[in-house]
Amino acid sequence: MSNTTAYVTRPPMIIDPQSAVLTNIEVLAYITANPPRRPPNPPPNSRNWVPSPDLRDHNTVVREIHNYIHRLSPHLLKYPAYIHGEPPQSQQQPSSGASPTVPPVQPSTPTPIDLALRELVTRLKPFGLTKGEVVMIVNLGVGLDTSSAGARADGEEGEGGEQDGMEVDEVEGGNEGGEEAGMESGGGGLSEEDYGALALLDTVIEEREERLSEDDVAQILAIIRETLGSGSKGRTGSVG
Repeated sequence: MSNTTAYVTRPPMIIDPQSAVLTNIEVLAYITANPPRRPPNPPPNSRNWVPSPDLRDHNTVVREIHNYIHRLSPHLLKYPAYIHGEPPQSQQQPSSGASPTVPPVQPSTPTPIDLALRELVTRLKPFGLTKGEVVMIVNLGVGLDTSSAGARADGEEGEGGEQDGMEVDEVEGGNEGGEEAGMESGGGGLSEEDYGALALLDTVIEEREERLSEDDVAQILAIIRETLGSGSKGRTGSVG
């Protein structure tokens, strides 16, 4: 009688779901670089025909992502280019009725935003930030000048965009007076325009005052601006 061992093959399991978190700009890059297959045309004289694959829900999600970024996070469009070449016109100015135009297949080489995010993560490692904190920094554009992008979004979206911009201005303005008082009393290495970013970082980084000094914050802001700001390398074809 021989001894045999039965091996059961199990599907892969997600051990840590947080390890796969993407920033908003990475989500935008992915859906742009990986367009769906076009559904077949409906047969003649057909009623209640459902295409296969049915991309109606997918196109709705893609359209909502573009609308969200253009209306609420226009600073992401100032980051280094997230695709090779120019985005399709329908993605530059999303409409509520049209489906996104399928862009050409993207090459497998890293995009400028890929390189910028890698450099950002590498240079921020010495400060001990968590993945969630870095993701929020990228999504919010902490320390970057978003005024020009916000003004452009206001012009495109009308009154709704103005309300979004006003909310941000109120938050920044509410912290300005208190932070200026701290600066006059002999603050650290932060410049005057950095105190609004410091107030935002206090909401992003847990126990920021215990973990990071103002000199550390100044270095973090400099890294963000050098990698994601308007002076970063490979910044081409900003969407407008």
